[in-house]
Amino acid sequence: MDSRLKSPGFTGTYSPWICLLLPAVLFLTSQLAMADTFTERPWGYDSVAGDCVVCHSLEKGGPFRVAPNLWGIVGDEKARDRAWYNYSPALVRLGGNWSEEDLDLFLTDAAAFAPGSTKSIRVRDPEKRAEIIEFLSELD
Repeated sequence: MDSRLKSPGFTGTYSPWICLLLPAVLFLTSQLAMADTFTERPWGYDSVAGDCVVCHSLEKGGPFRVAPNLWGIVGDEKARDRAWYNYSPALVRLGGNWSEEDLDLFLTDAAAFAPGSTKSIRVRDPEKRAEIIEFLSELD
């Protein structure tokens, strides 16, 4: 028996591989047509806190990423949303609420602010920190 299949209404023959390749090509074509969905920048990307959106969401009710959402963080509880995020014990032990002063110290050097913290990114420029904190304070 010939391993090639005959298609109704088609006088030629084609390989069984077409049965596997055609759906894959159609799927990839549909994904390319929706490419904008996968390349949209997150909300806040073009803001002063744009570097934060790599890990954090800045929008109200925004998606959880690898780190907590920062909407309304100024004045809110440290280590909030513990049900889904595994904060470092150092940050949980601090307790209290995020003041602008605390955020400044945390962004300067999280390890010094909360020894044992898992945050490794530092914002060394005091003006940049002030701009980020001002932006975050307006997210409420």
